[in-house]
Amino acid sequence: MRFEILGKARRALFPVLCAAALLPACASKETQEIPDGMAVTVTLREVHRCSRISPEIQVAQIPGSTDYYDVRLVEFTSDGQDLFLGGGEWNNDGTGIIPEGGLTRHYRGPCPPAGQARDYAFVVSAMSRQSIQPLSVRLFRFTQE
Repeated sequence: MRFEILGKARRALFPVLCAAALLPACASKETQEIPDGMAVTVTLREVHRCSRISPEIQVAQIPGSTDYYDVRLVEFTSDGQDLFLGGGEWNNDGTGIIPEGGLTRHYRGPCPPAGQARDYAFVVSAMSRQSIQPLSVRLFRFTQE
């Protein structure tokens, strides 16, 4: 019983916390930018659908002490569960580009059932090796059919 209450609270609070902390955006091919903060652009193409090939991700306005990026793809389901579809880490080489196919941690691209739209998000965190706390986090939210 206690775990059911905690599970329901987590399902109810997670979307609210993401919305408040990460400022979700709308489109899948636009730069989602926060004034005076990190900006993320994801270029999704048909080859990324139901694929292990991750899209190119461009990150701008990166915090100065960023050593690497932690990227995760999640699917938001209708029952309130968030499915982790994989991701990976990419060392910051100064270009702000995570190349196509660069995410390798059990990555599986968005793959909604035929005729059904699903909501997804790339969660991009700028990280320092000096701390486990992200320097900046951006959510790139999109819907795919």
